[in-house]
Amino acid sequence: MASGVPLLSVARTRDGVWSVNERGPDRVAIAYFPNQWGAMKHAVRVARAKRCCRVAVLAADGGVRLSRDYDSPGRRAVETP
Repeated sequence: MASGVPLLSVARTRDGVWSVNERGPDRVAIAYFPNQWGAMKHAVRVARAKRCCRVAVLAADGGVRLSRDYDSPGRRAVETP
């Protein structure tokens, strides 16, 4: 994926809550969740709403534990009644 693609990173903070950080060419946002399940649901929901996006789950040391690219090339042609 290109460098201008938004990145959503899911990580556990030092105080035990989970954060979802969104960094992209035109947006920077952060959201906090009490558990990993809520953070992952939010990250996937945001990734699917974008044309293309990468979601990465970070380990405690900051390394990428796993990642997935979401690509919806058909998102541009939305039909409206």
